[in-house]
Amino acid sequence: MARLKKLVFILVICQSLFAVTGCRGGFDASGYTEAILNLQFQGDTKNARSLVAGATQKDLKEMYQEFIDDFVSGYITDGMDITDEASEEFGELAASVFASMRYEVGEAKKTGKKEYEVPVVIQPADIFLRYRDLLAEDALRISEKIKDGKYKGTDAKIQDQVMNEIAGHAYELLEKSYEDSEYGDKQTVILKIKADTSDIYSIDEDDMDNLIAKILRLDEIGG
Repeated sequence: MARLKKLVFILVICQSLFAVTGCRGGFDASGYTEAILNLQFQGDTKNARSLVAGATQKDLKEMYQEFIDDFVSGYITDGMDITDEASEEFGELAASVFASMRYEVGEAKKTGKKEYEVPVVIQPADIFLRYRDLLAEDALRISEKIKDGKYKGTDAKIQDQVMNEIAGHAYELLEKSYEDSEYGDKQTVILKIKADTSDIYSIDEDDMDNLIAKILRLDEIGG
């Protein structure tokens, strides 16, 4: 899950730069969690700006776009030689995928002086499981073409043709996976939130890692 850790690190950096601090009215752990998740999955900067001290709309939009771009390169187009234009198209599709995620933030439970646990009910989607399987089927089809001598040229040229064909099919396969996707049973993920010595609150990195992996079912893909 090294690549996922890198992606979650972006979110942690965002929380560090634009951290929520305690105030007289008390810390709204559930509201903060919902704002972060809505930013993460929906690209919604409105509530994040109101809850996260010092954040600008531009900063938050850039953080969200960085997350999308890193996810595309790490999970969708990894190893593929694609153009910048194609990468942008994948990014737009990935944003739609994230926006389709189903989650509901529950009531926070205070577990310490500056510590909370926030339950988030999620419905995992099988988009990336479908994408993995379709890519595997496509690879088998291309393998048969190689055996049948459908590609011509040196080994290096054949390899280029194969990679170009895989990349050319990838967007279509991801789009189909998204259109045909189904949601699983509801399950609850607990996010722990606590403040540091400067009263700056943040979501536990491993907990966020776990939520992302489960809602996208990346934990079932491996690798």
